[in-house]
Amino acid sequence: MRRQVGGWQQLTAGYAVLIAVLAVWPFSPETSRVIGPLDKLLHLCEYLLLAWCVVQAARASGWSRDKALTLAFLLPTGFGVFLEGVQRVLPYRSAELWDLVANTMGACLGMQAGWLVIDQEEE
Repeated sequence: MRRQVGGWQQLTAGYAVLIAVLAVWPFSPETSRVIGPLDKLLHLCEYLLLAWCVVQAARASGWSRDKALTLAFLLPTGFGVFLEGVQRVLPYRSAELWDLVANTMGACLGMQAGWLVIDQEEE
């Protein structure tokens, strides 16, 4: 089943931009304190959704299941590493290993969710 290619690619790119903006945004101490307990869960959810969107965009573009799933892991994980590197040089942000772990876990879960969708479509 072929889907609209441009829509998924645009949605995925737009969502990636949103994640990047949030990664460099100078949040106030009050906002950071409120987000603090949920930080790792938010990272996991952000990258889960990004990986799922990547699967959908790749499949809509006609990529094979294996290539789509590989891309759905590598792209969000690499993007997370890049953004943590950017945060490392910003004086008002910090890079954290546990953020990378949460990003990677989210990418794995999003890839798995995409896998389930692909398997369902192919039945």
